[in-house]
Amino acid sequence: MLALGACGKDKPEATAPAEQGTSAKMKAEAPGEVVATYQGRQLTADQVRQEMERLPAPSRAYVTAPERKRQFVENLILNDLLFDEGKKAGYDRDGEIERQVTDLRKRLVVQRVMRQYQTPPEVTDDQAHAYYDQNPNLYSTTQIHASHILVKDEDTAKQIEAELKEHPEKFADVAKEKSTDTGSAQKGGDLGMFGQGRMVPEFERVAFALQPGQLSEVVKTQYGYHIITVTERKEGERKPFDSVKEQIKATLRNKQLQDQMQGHFDALKRDAGLKLDEGALARITPPPGAPPVPAGGH
Repeated sequence: MLALGACGKDKPEATAPAEQGTSAKMKAEAPGEVVATYQGRQLTADQVRQEMERLPAPSRAYVTAPERKRQFVENLILNDLLFDEGKKAGYDRDGEIERQVTDLRKRLVVQRVMRQYQTPPEVTDDQAHAYYDQNPNLYSTTQIHASHILVKDEDTAKQIEAELKEHPEKFADVAKEKSTDTGSAQKGGDLGMFGQGRMVPEFERVAFALQPGQLSEVVKTQYGYHIITVTERKEGERKPFDSVKEQIKATLRNKQLQDQMQGHFDALKRDAGLKLDEGALARITPPPGAPPVPAGGH
């Protein structure tokens, strides 16, 4: 961090001219060549190059200038010396630092594992056309004025759905009281007028099939469980398949990836014998969040 921070203080300088002659270049890049010595240690050219390779591309270009290169090497050494100073103070055995290192290691391992589930599947033209045919209300210039109520669990959503089927006039009041989408909740769940492509596919598939005044069944998306109603609809023309083929393929790839990952997550939990004590979970009180920033504050 010290090396990166120091390299970003000033504007980049012009890079150094290329060294003259092949022998001079080979000598400068010799892996075992010692660049600096300090406290009985040696810093080699190969070690410096390895550290430079860890930098983002713009920063690597930045340190080619002689003064920046010197600054980079000195900062590597300063990091070592400051680390020694911290060890003498016992900071390397600090419990909070060890916890953060463990957390970072866990996150990096999980990220590596997740990569194997993120290979996009192949989607054929026939599969895309079948989806196009099965969803006649999608991929058009139609616009709708919709409202929704979003909650985290399916049981709550079904209770709200049942209540609204009996009293549809209460939709706005229920949205203000119970919707977790705080942006639309304060407007009675109103999402305004919009066309296709603005919402997630699962939401749009249901919303654009509704007629004004209709109430949807519970709709599950990555954000939770929705109940949707449409108050206005402006019919448009359906877009030709060729103009939306790639969009459909992207939708199907994302859906298959989500299903693939969710299937694996479910299997992991099932094989682990996961059991949640709902009562104990309900008794957990999260710590308070940060206080709201006053209007006009920074």
